[in-house]
Amino acid sequence: MFYTQIHNRYWNKRKSPVKKASPTSKQLELEDIQAKSSKLAQAKTTEYISNTQQVYYLERWLFS
Repeated sequence: MFYTQIHNRYWNKRKSPVKKASPTSKQLELEDIQAKSSKLAQAKTTEYISNTQQVYYLERWLFS
């Protein structure tokens, strides 16, 4: 019984936040790579949307 009282008391206790380590060169390189990857993905998505719109307008005139 004593165990269950202690266990229940700490059951919903929040854990202390994990302290972030100071940024190292590897983390900075990783962030740089992620930023470049994100920009490339955004550029490719924009290009895809543009191509899709162009195909829509060109095919719309063919089948009208």
